[in-house]
Amino acid sequence: MNLFRYFVEEKFGSKFVESRSPPFHKSFEETSSITPIFFILSPGVDPLKDVEKLRMQLSFTFGGRNFHNVSLDQGQEPIAEETIELSENEGHWVSLQNVHLVRKWLPALEKKMEQCSKNPHDDYRLFIRAEPSPDRHESITPQGILKSAIKITNEPPSEIQANIHKA
Repeated sequence: MNLFRYFVEEKFGSKFVESRSPPFHKSFEETSSITPIFFILSPGVDPLKDVEKLRMQLSFTFGGRNFHNVSLDQGQEPIAEETIELSENEGHWVSLQNVHLVRKWLPALEKKMEQCSKNPHDDYRLFIRAEPSPDRHESITPQGILKSAIKITNEPPSEIQANIHKA
């Protein structure tokens, strides 16, 4: 990859090999046990890859150990709440996918997040993933969730330079 990067830089200039967005670990450094990360999804982009890469670097495990991934849809809300409680007490990471599909449950999530912010384990982290609202003037996510979180948008690669960085 370095040889390819060098070639592109020599032929087209350094602007084609510079990263456009900060690496995920830089955003993660801004989090805490009471500051979740809220990913606003774009088509073709999966931020879970960045979370999983960092999880492996920091030796967090998957599949019931200390990293939990809950895909939300009707009926999954109680599982998400139990997972958040367990994780908050034991210092696990939780990823909630598709929160935009459980709009009616989001006020309960907001309350759960407020409760968890009182005395969470230092290692506890919450990652929330949702598609943007179809109406840009209306948010389906409660303000309390948005205010407490670091918000990250991941645009799909649109240039060769972006595709090279994502590869």
